[in-house]
Amino acid sequence: MVADRGIRSLPAQPRRTTRANPAGLTNRQLDVARLVAQGLTNAELAERLYISPKTADHHVSAVLSKLGLSSRREVARSASEFGLV
Repeated sequence: MVADRGIRSLPAQPRRTTRANPAGLTNRQLDVARLVAQGLTNAELAERLYISPKTADHHVSAVLSKLGLSSRREVARSASEFGLV
């Protein structure tokens, strides 16, 4: 039993939609990646998604990390490869 070993909780498993995405992106990260691929800035992302620019920045960072890319420009170039268009 897990509790017998001193483990109090286990992290939640990724949602089915996240597991189904080849890059492991969440639905929100897919939204962000699509908008980044269209060339939107963090401020424009924030306005479009009703989030703060700082939150948009965090989402963009997560997308870049999960996709193994280093720039927004690479997201745009790789959009079709990742199913963003």
